[in-house]
Amino acid sequence: MKVASTSEKQELEHPVQVGTPLISEPVSDEFENTGVDAAEVTFRPGERTKFHTHAGVQILYITEGVGIVATRDEEQEVSEGDLVIFPEGEEHWHGNTDEAEENFSHIHFLAESKDGELEIQEAP
Repeated sequence: MKVASTSEKQELEHPVQVGTPLISEPVSDEFENTGVDAAEVTFRPGERTKFHTHAGVQILYITEGVGIVATRDEEQEVSEGDLVIFPEGEEHWHGNTDEAEENFSHIHFLAESKDGELEIQEAP
């Protein structure tokens, strides 16, 4: 068992981000050949990720506000309590809109092989 506190948030600069969202201290562990990560991410108005893919499954649990999740073919509004699943290799982005009046937060869970890599695509 592993227990970690994620109560404090810090600004994170990451190559997949547009803007500098706040993120809690991530929790990570490995099971056989699979790495599992989780963290809460808060996007201020106008902040979002670039299009990207993962070498495993990414799950988002929306904890605050209203935001957008999108693939190359579809954009969908999500809000507190929604659960989003991106299958391995699906190009997607998630975040807040420029017009938003409040923050948008989600907890992300990512399960992928230890040698899996994040692939950043061009922004639309």
